[in-house]
Amino acid sequence: MLYFESMVKKNPKILVVDDEPDVIAHCQSYLGRKGYSVNTTASGVDAVSMIKTLKPDLIILDRSIPDMDGIDVLRALRQFDQETKVIILTGYSLDSEEDRQIFYDLGISKYIEKPVVLEELENTILMLLGGGYSVEGIKQKEVLRSRTASLRSIAHKMKNLLGNIRNECEIFLLNKKDGLYDDKTKEELEEMADEIIADVIETVDQAREVFNKINES
Repeated sequence: MLYFESMVKKNPKILVVDDEPDVIAHCQSYLGRKGYSVNTTASGVDAVSMIKTLKPDLIILDRSIPDMDGIDVLRALRQFDQETKVIILTGYSLDSEEDRQIFYDLGISKYIEKPVVLEELENTILMLLGGGYSVEGIKQKEVLRSRTASLRSIAHKMKNLLGNIRNECEIFLLNKKDGLYDDKTKEELEEMADEIIADVIETVDQAREVFNKINES
């Protein structure tokens, strides 16, 4: 990772466009700690205006935004900017070649299925800002995936379960390390930890059910 970090310019600017508060909060907290300058918005219309003003190095763009579809935001962006790298976040698989082609024709660098795993997102950002990926190479890799629609659905549910609980644990540990819980008593911290452990147990049980469905497929 040091190779990529040495190639990325200091404090690159990232704009996160997503209408899910958890995604916004997690990305801003995690990437901000990693030295990125992070701006966020839940509006596609505002995003177009902010892009012109902020001139971000990279945009993390949700596929579906209530006031303006992600594709429309991309089209608006490419009318005045052909260079800025864009990572698309999507809540479902881009199964068809037609779906993928629409985004790649608009110059996206990568698409990531939700839930977002923060470490994987950062690695992708490092590779894109460091020049480690080509769009054509990414496209070929994505097209070669050959899972059936049913297995994609099951795998996506598994990623949702594990990704959400992983992010919850990671944010808790980072906040504790950074002293954000210094005003908490030992009992309050134990109660917070107990709640997270309970969530982990529930998620593991749900994940086991998903694995059973995979074995039955």
